Amino acid sequence: RVPPDAPDLEVYDVEFPGEAGTMFGHLAYPRSGEPRNYPAVIVVHETRGLVDHHKDVTRRVARAGFVGLGVDLLSRQGGTQKFPDPAQQTQAYGRTTQDERRADLIAGLTYLKTLGVVRYDRIGIVGFCAGGGNVWDFIVNVEETAAAVPFYGAPPTLDQLEKVKTPVLGIYAERDPALSMRMLPIADAMLRLRKTVGLFVYEGVGHAFHNDTGAAYNAEAACDAWARTIAFFNKYLRAA
Repeated sequence: RVPPDAPDLEVYDVEFPGEAGTMFGHLAYPRSGEPRNYPAVIVVHETRGLVDHHKDVTRRVARAGFVGLGVDLLSRQGGTQKFPDPAQQTQAYGRTTQDERRADLIAGLTYLKTLGVVRYDRIGIVGFCAGGGNVWDFIVNVEETAAAVPFYGAPPTLDQLEKVKTPVLGIYAERDPALSMRMLPIADAMLRLRKTVGLFVYEGVGHAFHNDTGAAYNAEAACDAWARTIAFFNKYLRAA
């Protein structure tokens, strides 16, 4: 975990314009004594909103040398902070639509491009659970994303894959067959379409194994998956 007051980072809770009004987010990037431009990564939360865990993941992105932006997909309802109970957070997420979530993530992308510390043409996206599904939807509809890592997210349909231009690394779990089995024909089709795709299915773990605040957390798999995620972003977001 990376604390909000980490001395090597600049960390802020931010607001930026969205389709339906003010968007809320968590922004973090390396602290430097001289002006620099970093590649950036959008962090997409699970169904409970932009809770402390996903703010922490955003700071982990920054610790790895990127600008991280966690986008609060409950912003249209006043933000995650308006719902202190996990059940309320999940219910609030259930009231969002796919079109709204996509528009709000695009607002986050647009906001990142305005920041002087960001390389506007080197922006990736990572998401977890429902956020992984939102990552898939995002790259089907937003071609300029430079790299994407969906963690155990619902993939698109086969007929949507032609639209994917983004290199993708899928992270899935053996004990989450409802989603993992859906990825096999997706990966096969992407290879046939000559898309850039990687797929890791972690044995012996279940859905949400990366969330270190949940019962499904598996430290070994989570650390390995995060290392692969950062290596993937290093490869595609730091390219010349």
